[in-house]
Amino acid sequence: MRNPTLLATLAMTCSMPLWAVQAPVKVQVPTLAYDDQQIILVWEKPGNHADIVDYHVYANGKLLGSSNTNNGEVSPAKPYIDRFYQQDVHNFHHRIAIHSYTAQGLKPDTEYRFTVRSVDRNGKESAPSAAVAQRTTPVPALFDVKRYGAKGDGSTLDTAAIQSAIDACSVGCKVLLPAGTYKSGALYLKSNMTLEIAEGATLLGSERAEDYPRDGYIQYPYSTTVRPASLINALPRDPRKHQAFENIRIVGKGTIDGNGWKRNADVRDERGQPLPFYLPSDNTRYMHDGVLAKAQVERAVAEGMNVKDAYGQMRSSLITLRDVTNVFYGGFTVLNPAYHGIMNLETRNVVLANTTHKTYDANNGDGIEFANSRGAMVFNNFFDTGDDCVNFAAGTGADAVHQKAQEDAWIFNNYFRKGHGMVVAGSHTGAWIQNILAEDNVSDGTDAGLRMKSTNFMGGGARHVTFRDSAIRNTVKQAFIFTLDYNDPNAKLDYKRSTVAGQFRDINVSDVSVENAGTAAIEVKGDSQHNAFHQGLVFERVRFSGPAPVKIEGLKDSRFDNLRFSETNGANPWQVSNSQGLAFSDVEPAPKP
Repeated sequence: MRNPTLLATLAMTCSMPLWAVQAPVKVQVPTLAYDDQQIILVWEKPGNHADIVDYHVYANGKLLGSSNTNNGEVSPAKPYIDRFYQQDVHNFHHRIAIHSYTAQGLKPDTEYRFTVRSVDRNGKESAPSAAVAQRTTPVPALFDVKRYGAKGDGSTLDTAAIQSAIDACSVGCKVLLPAGTYKSGALYLKSNMTLEIAEGATLLGSERAEDYPRDGYIQYPYSTTVRPASLINALPRDPRKHQAFENIRIVGKGTIDGNGWKRNADVRDERGQPLPFYLPSDNTRYMHDGVLAKAQVERAVAEGMNVKDAYGQMRSSLITLRDVTNVFYGGFTVLNPAYHGIMNLETRNVVLANTTHKTYDANNGDGIEFANSRGAMVFNNFFDTGDDCVNFAAGTGADAVHQKAQEDAWIFNNYFRKGHGMVVAGSHTGAWIQNILAEDNVSDGTDAGLRMKSTNFMGGGARHVTFRDSAIRNTVKQAFIFTLDYNDPNAKLDYKRSTVAGQFRDINVSDVSVENAGTAAIEVKGDSQHNAFHQGLVFERVRFSGPAPVKIEGLKDSRFDNLRFSETNGANPWQVSNSQGLAFSDVEPAPKP
């Protein structure tokens, strides 16, 4: 006798495709990534995402649009990513996936329910993701700095007026810099506020050293180095006191300009767009090249500090936040810091989205740095920097073991143009840098891709780092570098050396394309004299085009699987020494015995 239910089940099974489109997972709203008009969503790709080419986002059951199209509207990285792939005429590079969406034009104080569906090459949608609900904020109380006396004429010092607006700001308020150029010294934010630099507005750092308190903060509790305040700070105004902060947003389509260095003639980038080029400098040239940098070093030297220490310690960064829970940076452009760009010290839950960093070639002009912090998202940003683009630090030497690790970060959908490295761990590795995921990024012209650097007396290291699904072209130096041979000529060794070397371990690199690396495709430098080996490096499904070799020294217990090397000019790329326990599988060309 036939079983109708069984027959129907078999018929349904036979009609199903062999591969069904999988829905994205962990759809979420990043920390403070919403206001009264917009909400940003991000999500993780499903496990089987090879045929997924886009994502559709729905609000309250209605289609809002696609992630690819939306990304072109909000992300300064997207036009550069698109051009990168347009130039890839041989289809060599790994194609990244865009997995964020900015819902705009929303109503204030209104709840929205979002779902996301994957879209395959045939336009077929997956089932919806799990829903996420988010309410926009009420319209915030507005504190316009002009109502507090700010002129915005580019020459009047507006520090007091802007600070008055910040101090008057009520919980949940917005301090607004409307169109204009606001020259200012150090500003101090407080909890539960938004600072908005509007389109057409520039917050311009004063060129006078005296406008930045000299005793701003100490980088680490065991340091003797005292750094000056930055242009924007979430720090105690009395550095002898501790103060915690929460819920700070810095947003807008305007510009934050540190006024650190003289500007050389602008250059044209690969899209024909103008980019600033700041005079590269060091502690012998700052007096000719610097603006604020020059003034701050000269002040410190006049007060008795030697030039090397003054140059390495007494220049202001653009933004410094310490001990802040919940931070959102969004939309603005960063220019010309005298020292670093955006510094996050001992913070929790920090998001950097849709920002533009044009700091090349300002000395030490990093993009964003996290130190001893937990929880970070960095996505949809354009980096053209004078130092590391995204950097992680965790303390120095023996005393760093008493600090918290730097951990839990997700870096995706960024474009890296210039910079010492796309994603960088070190050189301050003492308390460990761990649980870092960098994926779906594109780089063209950085010094290195994944850059890990420490010393044999720093301690700690980096572990549990994943770098995947990305495309790299034209690195000046290495595509991947893991080294204990790092030296910073401006660093002051004001800490107790560790008896343990830094180490890089449990690092996974997969599904990455590298074209035209400079000095090395992969470089590993341990310290075999001190029995300091890196270990647990895994490279899978990585392809290289170009003659750059693989240089490995001081590595153990690591695996290389499904690696391809082309355009090597007939040379075997592998140069391996003082290493042990290395496994190679399906590698062409393979290492020589």
